[in-house]
Amino acid sequence: MADKNDLLRKIFGFLHGSQRLARHAARPYQLRGQHRVLGVLAKEGTLIQSQLAEILDIRPSSLTELLSKLEERGLITRTPDESDKRVTNVSLTEAGKQAVEGRDESDDDLLNSLFEGLTDEELDQLSGLFDKLNASLKEKLPDRDERPDGFHHHHGFGGPRGPHGHHGPHGPGFGGPRFFRF
Repeated sequence: MADKNDLLRKIFGFLHGSQRLARHAARPYQLRGQHRVLGVLAKEGTLIQSQLAEILDIRPSSLTELLSKLEERGLITRTPDESDKRVTNVSLTEAGKQAVEGRDESDDDLLNSLFEGLTDEELDQLSGLFDKLNASLKEKLPDRDERPDGFHHHHGFGGPRGPHGHHGPHGPGFGGPRFFRF
């Protein structure tokens, strides 16, 4: 039976190495900031701002700042909901869709290079194993945890956010399992 600590070190080693490769290729493997927002909107379509904050697991104030920058660049629109003016709908503009599409080819190249040592069957097996691990973890975690300061923290794995809205000196994905999303 494999040593579970060694297995976890190997997983984090792969994640760290893939991030280094992405930085070297000047393409963010784990999309951050504005690119993450665009990616989610491209996949999910129009979302209300609170849904987007939940999916991205970021503070609403941080999301507002990101959305302002994207709106200034003409990549998204924010419109009040017809039925509830307190709710803001966020959508990609045509320029936003083009920005996401322009990124796809180089992202595919990077992903292919990360997994080129595995056969299609091995990729299917790996995907199934991670599905099982993530399902098991999700069952064990509550939706929200009480933080020591009395505020709630949504689990994306990882502790309370630091003063800059990310974990540790390098942000999510470094040194902890915050990389995984459900």
